[in-house]
Amino acid sequence: MSDELKQRVQREAKRLMDAGVAGQAFPGGVACVGWMEGDQPHYVEVAAGRLRADEAAVKPNTPYDLASLTKPVVATAALRLVAAGKLALDARTDTIVTDVRGGVGGAATLEKLLRHEAGLAPWGGLYLDVPHDPGTPAARRWILSEASRRPNEEPGAGPHYSDLGYLIAGEVIARSAGDKLDKVVSREVCEPLGIAHEVYYAAALPPDRRAQVIREAAPTEWCEWRGRLVRGEVHDENCAAFGGVAGSAGLFGTAHGVAVFGRAVLDSLLGRTEFLPRHLIERALEPSDRGSTVRMGWDQKSPEGSSAGRRMGSRTFGHLGFTGTSLWCDPDSDVVIVLLTNRVHPSRANERIKGFRPGFHDGVMSVLGK
Repeated sequence: MSDELKQRVQREAKRLMDAGVAGQAFPGGVACVGWMEGDQPHYVEVAAGRLRADEAAVKPNTPYDLASLTKPVVATAALRLVAAGKLALDARTDTIVTDVRGGVGGAATLEKLLRHEAGLAPWGGLYLDVPHDPGTPAARRWILSEASRRPNEEPGAGPHYSDLGYLIAGEVIARSAGDKLDKVVSREVCEPLGIAHEVYYAAALPPDRRAQVIREAAPTEWCEWRGRLVRGEVHDENCAAFGGVAGSAGLFGTAHGVAVFGRAVLDSLLGRTEFLPRHLIERALEPSDRGSTVRMGWDQKSPEGSSAGRRMGSRTFGHLGFTGTSLWCDPDSDVVIVLLTNRVHPSRANERIKGFRPGFHDGVMSVLGK
């Protein structure tokens, strides 16, 4: 059955991806669908479109800027450190990162940051005001300090999604582990899963490997601040000013690599692997507030209008990335679906992917019989 099912999934996913390209939702993309038959995982990858209008066709192993899909990977690294007794979720941020003292973010615990409950602003153009060269230690200290002092101004208590909170959280995790964040993520997540060559911080790669990623990666947007088309380097300007490695963004990856990560987390929740202790991933997915879908490192599928579509179960969890990326994991059907695109090329004004995503997920789930 698996070969026949793989062919059916591949045909439908390819048809839908080609339709997305034709409808100009994105120049190109790669999808990876993963499901279980017995105790055996199966993956199907399909590529569609081109890197950009006048360039080569997208390949199944084309790397994409994962954008905010960085957040669940970083949160998972944190949970593995917690499991090993090397990190405490109740640690107060400013006891570990002194740069954030005196700000809203400094008074928060790491768990509050990871749950978007620290009371920080969603985002802010910090990169425009950094009085130091991007990526330098002085620039990083300034960004951390400034991020900590940007309170959320939206009314109401509870979680408010914050890139700034995750930028600080990444530094808390790195300093607690006594290493750079890229090495912590690689050691705790990518290497154990065998995906270190598929999911990585592009800015931290050796020069020859980084040059290869720049050649092969899908471009994102023309950046006025940098004065060039962004390719093989993080799209998010704050992360770029921070040096390209942050808790909020910076990871690049292939659809297969992201799917393997999603499968490992899903298997941990279902008690199939010890990659993450089950009680920790269950804690991460506990709701912070009755009216919010935000979790620790993840987002829960909303009851209505979810980008995961209608066919994935109510317990489905995942995340979106601003550049046009997504990962959804469904415990009820035991399915993982990854969609990586560069919908922001040539401009972030293109939001057609919002209409594409639900139909794509419903179409694939239908073929799987879900």
